[in-house]
Amino acid sequence: MKDLPEGDFIKSADSPDGTYRVNAYLCNGGATVDYSVRGELETTATGEKRNIYWCYHKHDAEIEWVDNQTVIINGIELDVTKDHYDWRE
Repeated sequence: MKDLPEGDFIKSADSPDGTYRVNAYLCNGGATVDYSVRGELETTATGEKRNIYWCYHKHDAEIEWVDNQTVIINGIELDVTKDHYDWRE
């Protein structure tokens, strides 16, 4: 998950308490590969970022915070303190 392409910014959504932000990016795979969406978790106080979501055959990101540490990205629920989603796994 560390060496994913950066992509083009789509949108972001902050957790209810403002501790975290999920930034979503659209990644173009080229002429023979479909688009992917990369979701990056940012800790707002420190600016620290890490990838938590990587999904193939996606062109947009629906981001919904359930609570201060649980987010749903395109139907995938993640605890941002420990989870990640990688379609390759």
